Amino acid sequence: MNKNILLIDDDPDDHEIFNYALEMAFPDVNCEHAFDCLDAVERIKKGIYPHPDSIFVDVNMPAMEFPKCLFSINEALGASSAEIIILTGFQLSDLPSYDALGILKVISKPSSVEMLAEKLRETMVIQ
Repeated sequence: MNKNILLIDDDPDDHEIFNYALEMAFPDVNCEHAFDCLDAVERIKKGIYPHPDSIFVDVNMPAMEFPKCLFSINEALGASSAEIIILTGFQLSDLPSYDALGILKVISKPSSVEMLAEKLRETMVIQ
């Protein structure tokens, strides 16, 4: 089964690192990219991306606060759903709980591609 991932992060270097780690963890997964929430939401609404099974979102991005970003993503997905996972440079202990927003998985960006690949393996279930 081919799984579709969407990464929303304003840092181009983080996109490259994520791609390397994702390829190490799951070579057959398709990954689309957006550099801000507005772009991602617009592309989801227009059907430009394949329907994402999982969406990784950085919590610290310009143009839209994180709760509004989540609301906009869910609104754009409509009746469809996707697992939303926070990918952040913050330490987990520094973040508030996002359970009320439906976020159950958070990955703190590790210091190496290999460690991120391992975090992805632990976080995602690919069938």
